Amino acid sequence: MVNIAPKHISIIISTYNHPEWLEKTLWGYECQSYKNFDVLIADDGSGEETATLVKQFQRSSGLTIKHVWHPDNGFQKCEILNRAIMNTEADYLIFTDQDCNPMGTKQEMQNSVGACTEE
Repeated sequence: MVNIAPKHISIIISTYNHPEWLEKTLWGYECQSYKNFDVLIADDGSGEETATLVKQFQRSSGLTIKHVWHPDNGFQKCEILNRAIMNTEADYLIFTDQDCNPMGTKQEMQNSVGACTEE
């Protein structure tokens, strides 16, 4: 039996105008025990404060972060999620929201559950 782990995971975090929650969630992803992932911020039209926070994390954290944004035109979460999906080439996608702070082994556990097993 051979375990084949996913090559790469993208975490897609949906957000809208709550940088204080997004910051806590990004801190949680910085502390993950499993590191083979990148982060896409699917931003449904947030203001400059969110963009500033994302730029700060892009510069100072060990995370690879891409900010996918569109102008605020009412609730368009599905549209921005689709745009984020189009901006990744990951083997697996994990979706979460700006106020869902992951525990330190979340990605490790999801990676092991999502691993393919061949005989």
